[in-house]
Amino acid sequence: MSSNSAASHLVSVLHLWGQWMRSTVDRDDWQKWSSSVAVQNPWFEPRMLQYALEAWSNSLQNTRLERWLTRYEEALAANKKPRNVGLILPGNIPLAGLHDVLCTLIAGHSAHVKPSSEDAGLISWAMQGLLALKPEWSGRFSIFEKLNQVDALIATGSASTIPYFDQYFGHIPHLFRSHRNSIAILDGQERPEDWGRLGQDIFMYYGKGCRNVSKLLVPEGMSPQHILEGLEHYSWEGSNHRYRNNLDYQLALHMLNRKPFYNNSSVILVEDRSASSPLAVLHFDYYQSGQDLARKVIEDIPVIQCWSGNQLTQKWGLNSSFKSQFDKELWNTWCYHSVEFGQCQFPEIDRYADGIDTMSFLLGVSRN
Repeated sequence: MSSNSAASHLVSVLHLWGQWMRSTVDRDDWQKWSSSVAVQNPWFEPRMLQYALEAWSNSLQNTRLERWLTRYEEALAANKKPRNVGLILPGNIPLAGLHDVLCTLIAGHSAHVKPSSEDAGLISWAMQGLLALKPEWSGRFSIFEKLNQVDALIATGSASTIPYFDQYFGHIPHLFRSHRNSIAILDGQERPEDWGRLGQDIFMYYGKGCRNVSKLLVPEGMSPQHILEGLEHYSWEGSNHRYRNNLDYQLALHMLNRKPFYNNSSVILVEDRSASSPLAVLHFDYYQSGQDLARKVIEDIPVIQCWSGNQLTQKWGLNSSFKSQFDKELWNTWCYHSVEFGQCQFPEIDRYADGIDTMSFLLGVSRN
């Protein structure tokens, strides 16, 4: 089989896999199955699970897959040495870490997967669907309680777990990822539909993902009440008992600390420079000018997963006081991570966590 026909076959298989995931919500057993997932992890209620399946199906479109895989065509076709790649996966949102598994298999390696205890069996479920379409990969996917004798590692955890990853796996090729946050930039011209989409970026998966917006950069003079009223355009219910407990706890904590805050029935709004906010809390920070905004953006680029806004790169690219603060590399990095309101949790298949090309890392491992 030629490399072109092999690539076309893979694109076809992955597209069918995406369709299979999307069709899950229409199956007769959807309610029973999704409810069983929520029993294992109450954060993964049916609505949130449906969002994840939709996001994956959207990313596995033919044109997107072709564009992605073409980039690595020569490296994939070259002779390579298969390795055992350990994957320590997160469990903060449904199917977190599935992209790492897919990249590992496409690169020709064996995926030794240690799912999160919060995974609720979703990685195994998704892989059953893929392996039914591509059975020749079956011998290269395994679930492990403990990872031993791996040649490389991709691990995602909290800041406190990174030293342990480094202690045990720092001597082999590795990618270590810690939790990140995302920021939305407002300009004061937001329409009701913009607020609605921003609400998705904030509240989808109850704000537990690295791509969830945890802070807003807003123009000086925008009132906190205006922000809360804007977010009402998103039909957010916040009915999950765990989220509600966090909201009540944070509300009591802020009242006891006598720290200024604003709130509605869904979120607590606090003026704070930090990009990282507790669950159920949304930070906001004012900027005074394009130059001031650029300074704040550049400071946070190293720790931000995603930037949300309305035509961010086009709009601010025309603002000389803003763009002049960036060098070429920083500007390209910011553009890479910038998306439209409502798209934070619907990344393209070629958008890598932390901006680090996972496929290139794995193909490099083959040459070691």
